[in-house]
Amino acid sequence: MGNALLVMALAAVAAVPAQAAPRLLDCVADLACVTRLDSVCDAVGLGYAMELPRKAGDKLILTTAEGERFFEFRRLEDAPGVLVQAAGGALEPGQGAGAMTVFDDLSFVLTRHSLVPLDGAEAPSTAVAITIHGRCEPRQ
Repeated sequence: MGNALLVMALAAVAAVPAQAAPRLLDCVADLACVTRLDSVCDAVGLGYAMELPRKAGDKLILTTAEGERFFEFRRLEDAPGVLVQAAGGALEPGQGAGAMTVFDDLSFVLTRHSLVPLDGAEAPSTAVAITIHGRCEPRQ
């Protein structure tokens, strides 16, 4: 009888769901960097909304506070210490691959590759990496 109660108690504990990961995040980018041969970083205060996709392959879209689409990725498989990781290809001409990671502590880093013109229309373009760092909070 005692063993049956223990088994039922363990089953009940196992059935209690763990704290669910947030589905909606409000994120603020606090640093944006452009790298090539030199790195230039600027403090920023850009806000984004993010709905976390549930499974690998689903879309992860970051939108600005005004509701405009800004970045779009596809969720990758889960990894230890990571809330969500995602990657994607170009959305417009001159843009390359990108990736985003939101860590368990809700800090994030986003990188996008782009081809940007140098000074003036006649100047050659250069490939750069744009990296954005920030933090997210669960939407209340």
